[in-house]
Amino acid sequence: MRKLAANYLVSDTGSFLKNGIVLVGEDGLVARYIDTKDNIREVEQLIFHNGILLAGCQFTRINASQEVSLSGHSFESMALPSVAGYTQYTLQNMVELCKRLQHQFPEMKIPEIFNGISKILFTECGFLKETLPGIYLLSSVDLIGMHFTPQSRLKKIL
Repeated sequence: MRKLAANYLVSDTGSFLKNGIVLVGEDGLVARYIDTKDNIREVEQLIFHNGILLAGCQFTRINASQEVSLSGHSFESMALPSVAGYTQYTLQNMVELCKRLQHQFPEMKIPEIFNGISKILFTECGFLKETLPGIYLLSSVDLIGMHFTPQSRLKKIL
């Protein structure tokens, strides 16, 4: 079992856990999320990363007939065209869309953008989230203001 931590950890429910810990099995799947409530202590064999940890996942369309279109310049109307043509949407696709939306909506914070896109995928576009082996690190983000930067990138670390 591997123990990883980071400035933030995105749990399976979409919660952002400050200084959260994730326990990962030998198969690369998350065994447990630990909310330290921002009170992280030294733990044997704990590896700390600077950035945001995310578990491997992809989104697969299960309702192909569902089509929704919105007009205007709202978050939803800007995000929908970016996901509408996909049958599978990867974590990398999501991060790239997040970066574009951050530029268009600079007042929004990373959790709002991530959870907003997830909501659109589930409710508006008929996607289902599938868990995949692997842990990813989102680095070069503004961890104080919780914003994406042009240099933000996603890297598989496990």
